[in-house]
Amino acid sequence: METQQTTLQNSITRLLERYAIIYQFLRFAAIGFINVALNFLILNGISKAMGISQGWPLGGVEAVAFVFAVIQSYLWNRTWTFGGEQGVSLWKNVLRLILVGAVGVLSIVLVLIGSKFSAQPVYYFGILLVFLIFQIVLWRAFGFHTSTWDHAGNSFVAFFIVTLVGFGINVGLVALISLHLHITHSDLDKNLAAVIATAVSLIWNFAGYKVVVFKK
Repeated sequence: METQQTTLQNSITRLLERYAIIYQFLRFAAIGFINVALNFLILNGISKAMGISQGWPLGGVEAVAFVFAVIQSYLWNRTWTFGGEQGVSLWKNVLRLILVGAVGVLSIVLVLIGSKFSAQPVYYFGILLVFLIFQIVLWRAFGFHTSTWDHAGNSFVAFFIVTLVGFGINVGLVALISLHLHITHSDLDKNLAAVIATAVSLIWNFAGYKVVVFKK
């Protein structure tokens, strides 16, 4: 049994090493969850505090949330998705994917629960604080350091340009969809609008980061 498990693990490892983009996409997807979570937490916290639920004002709040999510995205993707993980075993990679994804998914679920019951701003800001603490713990546990970057100046310029296009897609879709989407009540509708906008912009961002920003 142990020999079969070892053989299976070696086969999967060779497959993923041969098709490195699979690893990259899985990491990007896991990071995508924490980016969406950060976006939602900031969007809901600020919008509830300011009494905003739709239209261009909501798009403006989404702009703030999106900027912070982009900064987080750059740190994680530069270090993990496109930074490589030499010497890290298959199962440790799986564990990392699960941990990062779980933090994001749990936070998103808590946001959606809060939006369903029209939670107050303190609810979202409280989750945000715990969310950031967990990220710091994971970052340290994974042994990540910005010192591993090659500090190529043009990579950030390219990142900024690609992200700026994604930013326009995200904000524009949130503003437009929120005006026409009326499925439940305003708190849940604005999150559905953010889900659609974020999904489209994430697809754009991965393609841009892979092909332009972090190309080897």
